[in-house]
This record gives sequence, structure tokens and C-alpha cells, in this order.
Amino acid sequence: MKETDLIYKIASLYFEDNLTQQQIAQKMGISRIKVSRMLQQARSKGVVEISLNKPQQNYTEEEKSIAARWNLNEVILSAPDYNSNDDLLKQLGISASEYAVRILNGNETVSLAWGRTLSAFVQNLPKLDFPELKIVQMIGGLGSPEAEVHSSDLVRRLSDKIGGKGRILSAPGVVSSSAVKKGLLEDPYVKETLDMAASADIAFVGIGTGAPDSILMSQGEILPEETLVEIRSKGGVGDISLRFFNSSGDIINHSINERIIGISDLEIRKIPRVIAIAGGLDKYKAIVGALKSGLIDVLITDYETGKELIYKDM
Repeated sequence: MKETDLIYKIASLYFEDNLTQQQIAQKMGISRIKVSRMLQQARSKGVVEISLNKPQQNYTEEEKSIAARWNLNEVILSAPDYNSNDDLLKQLGISASEYAVRILNGNETVSLAWGRTLSAFVQNLPKLDFPELKIVQMIGGLGSPEAEVHSSDLVRRLSDKIGGKGRILSAPGVVSSSAVKKGLLEDPYVKETLDMAASADIAFVGIGTGAPDSILMSQGEILPEETLVEIRSKGGVGDISLRFFNSSGDIINHSINERIIGISDLEIRKIPRVIAIAGGLDKYKAIVGALKSGLIDVLITDYETGKELIYKDM
């Protein structure tokens, strides 16, 4: 038998008859290593040509382009057909929940920030049974504790959805002074919770803008307007868990950093997989700043924003 005939026969058994390489080796009386080598030759010699049938509304090529340009592990783009901000949040939440179902094994520690996109993520997550999963609050409470975007409420809701063990950070997200922060960090429970959040395997975060219509302003009690004005005057374009950054991704040097009860930007960077959920062209500058900051590894955004991230100048 000619070598090309043997290559074709092995390829036919593998791709058409769905035999394993070991089964082919036993059937043909050759080694599995030789089967593997001939399958490689089948592709290099053109005996086998593999084509993919792309599903509708599949954005794999765009996602790969964004990930390569911004040095991300992965990008997920949600469908472009939304008519309102609520629709956008729902689509981002669905995409994030599908991603979470794919990556979670059930034995991880997950850090959770706060905000509308994370609320949409938790809302759209299906019921799971991960009793060994740990969910921990990475920043203290911001705004009304009853609000669905409040970090402690999100931890409780996510724990209920997943069946995991929630860990609440019993402290406000922003305190009046660095002395108050120091005192709170001396509390063993607070310190242990923050240490647990910093050593998490995975983190889910949103990207804020600090704009007048942002959640920081609409809540009315998280940060005073003058603080946000000062941050913007220093070039601030966005934040992750109240760690503000400029358009180059540099963390803003502001006194607010000394009053935040939450893990630091350095600790966020050390978490192996930080997933940011954010979308809408109004957040483009904030998303770019977040990408340049090195704080995130995976971005879940909408298709329209994704196109900007491919083609627009950095």
C-alpha cells in the first residue's frame, strides 16, 4: 500500500468512522504514535481539509482580535440588538452567566465587586449546585444595603443561586478617614475577609465611569460630587471597585485610596482571572483605561463597543 493510501485510510477511520487513534493503531497493526504522525501528514499534504461553519451572530474572529490587541485571555461579545440600557444590561448579564457556567468547577473562591452589570449577571445565572464554592465580598458596602447593586446583597444572591458559601464584608466601602480604616482593618473578621478576597481564584468586577449619571452619583451617598470632580481633574476616566485610573491605565493618586475598605489594585492584579463586565459606548474610555491598567484578564462587553476596541486608536 502506498504511503498516501495509508494516510487516506487512517484519516478516513479517524474523521469519518470516529475511531480513536488507539483503536486505529490496533486495527492497522501500527503504533499510536505513527497514527498521530500520519494524521498530521494528512493535513499538511491536503488529504484532509478542515472547514468551520460559522453560526449566525458568532463573533469569534472579533473576540480574538480584541483579545490579541489588548493582551487579554478572552473576550466575550454580546449581541448588538438592544434598544435600551436595560436591554444592554440583560444581554451582558446573560453572556456573563454563560461564561461563569463554563469556567466554574465548584471548588473555587470567587471575589465579587458591585454594580448594575454584576446584578444583571447574578440575575441571569441559572441555579447551580456548588456547595464547596466560596463567594466573598471584595469591597465594603456602597449605597443602600437593600439595593440590588450592593456588594453584600450580590454575595447573598450569588450564594443562593450557586449553592455556595457567601462571605460578607461587614464594613462600609468608604470611611471618613485613614484612621477609621486602620481601626477597621484591625478587626480579625474584616482582615480575614479581605485576605480571602485577595487570594481568590476568580473575580467578577464592573467598570465605572464616575460620570454625573453613573451609579456613584445616582446613589447619592457613596462619594461626594467634589471628590469625583477632583478625580476627573487628575485625569480619572473610570474605576474598578473604586480603584480609579486614567486613560493610560495608571491608578489615580487621591486621598480616597486611603479611605476605601476593599482589596487594592495590586491585589486585584494578583487574582489569576479577573472578569470585567461592562458595555455601552458611553463607557468606552473607561473600558480602554481598564484594559491598559492590567487589572483585568477577561472582558465581557457588547458588539458595538467591541468594534471600537478593534479599530479605534488606543
